[in-house]
Amino acid sequence: MTRNQNKADTFLKKIRTGERILKTKRNELDALEYKASGQGAIRYDKDHVQTTPQNYLEMAMEDIIELQKQIEKIEAETEEVKAEAYSTVRKLKKPEHRTVIEWFYLNGLSMVQTAERMNMSERTAYYLKDDALEAFGVAMRKK
Repeated sequence: MTRNQNKADTFLKKIRTGERILKTKRNELDALEYKASGQGAIRYDKDHVQTTPQNYLEMAMEDIIELQKQIEKIEAETEEVKAEAYSTVRKLKKPEHRTVIEWFYLNGLSMVQTAERMNMSERTAYYLKDDALEAFGVAMRKK
């Protein structure tokens, strides 16, 4: 992989990484909100009595607020990278370069799905992706 390709690939992978982290954080937030709502938090059967500390709800709310701040920050960072990526993609001269970058990196399709949509073999799609990354890396340097 050339320096331009590596730089472009690393930059574009930030989008998928950000989206994966966001999904995880949102799941954490959902679980924390569910837990804080008290549903199932206290058992009152005769064999087991579980009590919840009075400040549990306060602590949970602090955690929820902190997690929401983290999510907002990651969303903003990911959107910033996406905006820059789309701006750079528009500068690519070849439409097939724009397409492979958009579908694979920005839309999160697999290379098999990208190849199918572009009516080409997976191997050809990988070669095209490498060419597109080279062009993308060059376009990034021009900024």
